[in-house]
Amino acid sequence: MYDSASQAMLYLWIIDGIFYVVWAVSLFFIAEKANVKNRWVAFIPVVQLVVVLHIIDKSGWAIFLLLVPVLNIILSIIWMVKFFLAFEVNVGLIVLSIIIPIVNLVLMLIIAFSDKFKYVGTTRFAA
Repeated sequence: MYDSASQAMLYLWIIDGIFYVVWAVSLFFIAEKANVKNRWVAFIPVVQLVVVLHIIDKSGWAIFLLLVPVLNIILSIIWMVKFFLAFEVNVGLIVLSIIIPIVNLVLMLIIAFSDKFKYVGTTRFAA
């Protein structure tokens, strides 16, 4: 029989898996809106951040900057703000999405599947 700690870990793995799938699918459809090449990369863990970088017109090599302590936190916030601004998201929602991770996930879903949000940024990584 499983103890309560094992069950808690199992539930966390399941929730994490659901979040990953929702994030990857959302990112794929957002990349489609932005006409980014190789949007299938959205389904590969860690490498999927390259899609985010391409949407904000940054090279995928910038992902290595996330290996630098403290800089990774600063760049993550800056890049997410640029990402959401490329879809004209309200600043209040951007702040909420930075503070509350579930808001970020819901906002990604809304951007992916809503006609209200159009890609207004420019990218040299377009298909």
